[in-house]
Order: sequence, then structure tokens, then C-alpha cells
Amino acid sequence: EYTKKLLDEIGIGSERLEFFHIAASEAPLIAEKAKEMTERAQKLGPNPYRIQLQQESEKDKE
Repeated sequence: EYTKKLLDEIGIGSERLEFFHIAASEAPLIAEKAKEMTERAQKLGPNPYRIQLQQESEKDKE
């Protein structure tokens, strides 16, 4: 929970992080969770913090 709170505070968003306890022998579950996280990341779009850094970098170049 601390890490998710920190991600919200710095503008990345806690919904971009998920923890799983999955044994290596559970390959189908690992694949399922990886697919879910990929879909979630695509729906969320680009990292807002990264966009902010890019905009600041462009301003510095001007």
C-alpha cells in the first residue's frame, strides 16, 4: 500500500502497479496476469509523469 500511495503522490498512478504471489509452476496464471496487466497499461495510456518530463525537456530546449 505504501508504494501505491507513493505512486499516486508523484503522479504515476497506483493503478499501474500490481503485486502477485505466483509460483513458477503456475505458468498459465502467470500468462493470464501478464495479459491483464498489459491490457490495463494500454487502457491507461502513456505514463503521465513521463509526459510531464518530456514537456519540461522540450521547454528547456527552447
